Amino acid sequence: MSKSSGWWYGGVLVLLLATGVLALMAGTTWIGLPQVIYAASHPGSTTFVTVFSLRLPRVLSSLICGGSLAVAGALFQAVFRNPIADPSILGISSAADFFKLGGALLLPWLPGRNWVMAVVGGLVALIILTSGRALADPYRLIIVGVALDATFVGLQQLVSSGAAQVSRSTFNGTTWTDATTVLILGALGLIGALLLAPWANYLKLTDDALKSVGMPVNVIRWSLLLLGMYLAVSVTAVVGAIPFVGIVVPNVARRLVGHDYQTLVPFTMLAGAWLMLAADTLGRTVIVPSEISAATMMAVIGGPFVIILLQRGRGFHGMSTR
Repeated sequence: MSKSSGWWYGGVLVLLLATGVLALMAGTTWIGLPQVIYAASHPGSTTFVTVFSLRLPRVLSSLICGGSLAVAGALFQAVFRNPIADPSILGISSAADFFKLGGALLLPWLPGRNWVMAVVGGLVALIILTSGRALADPYRLIIVGVALDATFVGLQQLVSSGAAQVSRSTFNGTTWTDATTVLILGALGLIGALLLAPWANYLKLTDDALKSVGMPVNVIRWSLLLLGMYLAVSVTAVVGAIPFVGIVVPNVARRLVGHDYQTLVPFTMLAGAWLMLAADTLGRTVIVPSEISAATMMAVIGGPFVIILLQRGRGFHGMSTR
């Protein structure tokens, strides 16, 4: 890791700490830092319930979800060699959301229903996405992905028109059960991403070059794809589909710490965690006592970012993930 990368790592860690403390204090009722410290030693107080039973699980969930979505985007971009490839824009997250809704309606008895059905939906979308010629053409890949996303969003709206909406796409009402589920699922996926980060570097070479030195190209590609899909749908299973985190964070991270995935993946994890926490904290404080969902906040942030990225990058081929 270079000295400049070390500075950026230090910077994002400071931002995480500061934003985390602010998130515990901010909300419908402002709770100062002395009150937070006091509440920690008084479990029976109202302030303790507000900070440690309502706000803390929300903070932890947003951190894990942000890191998971950002790393998922980085892995997809490495495999597809496309700077805006991301589960949220390629239909993976919306398919997981739709299948989760279908599971709630048809299989209410199934243990771990939301996660199981979200994984099935993600796999279905991934198979459709990789079964044709889209892999060879960045434009075709994005068009197919956008069409998939629109299809599953439309199906979800059609099915949910007569049923209660299942997906919240917000951290409002997050419980310790939700936070624990996200923590377990996210930790497994993020540890896997750190271990497999060198594999993403291999994909900077052509398939022929990798095969010539005996590298199992398909195993590498599908391992990273499935891991990225797992990270994205695990978030969707608990919180709902949240767009653009996996596009914004990896592209900014490449400019800050470089293109080596062994450095990029851990930085992306931390930066994604901070971005999601900052977006959620801003969303629940900007129009108190109401709030703006995390998905809406990321759409407002990510949409213009993608437009600028494409305009300045002169199209898909003018940008590099390598």
